[in-house]
Amino acid sequence: MANPSPLYQTVSTTPTDYWNDSCSVAELNYAIGHGAVGATTNPNIVLNVLKQEMHLWDARIREIIAENPTWSESEVAWKLIEEMAVVGADLLQPAFEREGGMKGRLSIQTNPMFYRNPEAIVDQARHFDTLAPNMQVKMPVTAAGVRAIEESTYHGVNVNATVSFTGAAGHRRR
Repeated sequence: MANPSPLYQTVSTTPTDYWNDSCSVAELNYAIGHGAVGATTNPNIVLNVLKQEMHLWDARIREIIAENPTWSESEVAWKLIEEMAVVGADLLQPAFEREGGMKGRLSIQTNPMFYRNPEAIVDQARHFDTLAPNMQVKMPVTAAGVRAIEESTYHGVNVNATVSFTGAAGHRRR
């Protein structure tokens, strides 16, 4: 790189790892060009990416609906989330190979609606693990999530334990 950016200089001269908080194709290509070695996605990120890159996904969304005419909007959305994650994982594959699997992962979040259901989290995590060799599965650190994390890692799933915020239990009444 002729004139390395400050981001690239930082990741090249310090032990810093740079992850992109998006699966946007344009953003991820930029980030990788500046030293990013990972990326993350979740349903909210996908919505924001679609607002920017609908031109890349509109035809595929229509195909998913045509291929699965009985699917709900939620099922279509989760299929799209998976496919967007796979595109991001493909972009990160060279870093994954270069770093011997220690970097170059795309982190895909399990369905937040499953936060109390360890079996559903594990099922989805194991499915996500099959999408790409460098897929990482983001799971909630709830009571059910911790059980799911333990079970999923037992099955070889690469896990990203994510913070979960809940209302304070037992808050004081006035």
